Amino acid sequence: MISEKGKVAIIEKYISRETTADTHKNEMRFYNLVKLGRREEVLAALERKGFEKNVDKPLSDNPLQSLKYHLTVTAAMLARFCIEGGMNCNSAYELSDLYIRRADRAASQEEIMQINRDMCLDYVRHMEKLRKDRIYSKPIVMSIDFIYANLHRRITAAEVASAVKLNENYFSKLFKQETGMPVSRYILLRKIETAQNLLIHSDYSCAEISELLAFSSQSHFISRFREELGVTPHVYRNEHFNQMELTSD
Repeated sequence: MISEKGKVAIIEKYISRETTADTHKNEMRFYNLVKLGRREEVLAALERKGFEKNVDKPLSDNPLQSLKYHLTVTAAMLARFCIEGGMNCNSAYELSDLYIRRADRAASQEEIMQINRDMCLDYVRHMEKLRKDRIYSKPIVMSIDFIYANLHRRITAAEVASAVKLNENYFSKLFKQETGMPVSRYILLRKIETAQNLLIHSDYSCAEISELLAFSSQSHFISRFREELGVTPHVYRNEHFNQMELTSD
């Protein structure tokens, strides 16, 4: 049984917030920086470590074709991370398709590297704008902070409203107006999002993740995860493990 203090420490490491982006390494950290719209850091990362240095594992005997394959993987990962960060699904995949088509027509490795740079900066610009457009009032910012600090236990809209000293009905309306969803759904999505990070970046079992995030049972966790993402936690972990193998140095 994990103590409440232990749960908080674990969850703080894996929640998808700007304060935890630095815990991610290599490509996963880079994708999170793009997802968070941190353009200056993405630009610095691109300057510090060129695309060609990230593709030590060739995917083809033809160097040019290998770079094209790697760019396709990068495009898919950027689209997925940005969708998780709130980017419109169709827009994310249309952007991915645009750069994959450009890469397909490229005739040199230098051209592929420039296309990759343009693609990364294009995605991060979209995410930067998206985050600037999301300006929340002080009570909603406080409520979101409260939710993140309490993902390790079951919390209700009434409890969150009390924490920010607002009437529950008024708070619920304000929260939905500013975030586009009810408080209960926001809490669930943040728990599912944190579970995704735990599945990808840790060895915790489904049972342990269910306990960490205060789901009523392991079966309830699996059911809600599958409802949101279309796959079970086990399948999700396996799929992302394979993708990380492809994108690792």
